[in-house]
Amino acid sequence: MIILHITRHGQVLPASDESWTHADYPPGDGPLSALGLRQAVLLGHRLKALEFTGPIYASPYRRTMETACGVAEIVDTTVHPAPAMREIVKRVEQMEHFVGLTTLELGQLHPRVETSPDLADMWWTMQAESDAEIEQRVAALVDDLLRQDKPDSESHVLLVGHGASTGGVIDHLLRRCAPELIGPPIPGWNCSLSTFRCRGVDGQVELVCRQDTDHLPDEAITSNAQTREQVLASQQGQQAQQ
Repeated sequence: MIILHITRHGQVLPASDESWTHADYPPGDGPLSALGLRQAVLLGHRLKALEFTGPIYASPYRRTMETACGVAEIVDTTVHPAPAMREIVKRVEQMEHFVGLTTLELGQLHPRVETSPDLADMWWTMQAESDAEIEQRVAALVDDLLRQDKPDSESHVLLVGHGASTGGVIDHLLRRCAPELIGPPIPGWNCSLSTFRCRGVDGQVELVCRQDTDHLPDEAITSNAQTREQVLASQQGQQAQQ
């Protein structure tokens, strides 16, 4: 059995003169905030309590790699860049000035990172993508991992991605166990935890938890720049206007 965990990256540091500028990092590939780094550590402790010992596969964006490395330090494991978990491209203009970390730079980012010779330097796409295309590409990664399942043992894997890619993984697995739960996107809390118990690529799938935040104190539950209270208040306002 494979215990598959999914998380969105920690809170990203907003670009400003007081924090970081495009001279420091390419547009669209900013680092984590101090809170984002703390969220990753808290998630690491949650996984350690669950006796997590498996590998971590993370989107090669800086914010996801930093999240994965923060977790890896706590649970003592390795991080593998996984382009399938990368951010969605909603508009072609979004990638106009984007320059991601190269294979060499990813390997130098943190001692926990292990790169593969098959990882291309340009691991991102310049084309706009649909939600269905996102689910299709993350599903291929998930199914490859589940094919490694050994019936007589239990192993853990963590996937670190973005709102769209983690949502795609969750929907792909829900189709096999609880399709009625698939619906409009729900807030993607930074470093929340979703977990599924999977018996191979064609076997039984069980939802354990979805976007759980029990390991995060109230003030550390965010959807990037917004706190949970701000997100929920905005949703209530939108519902009141309908």
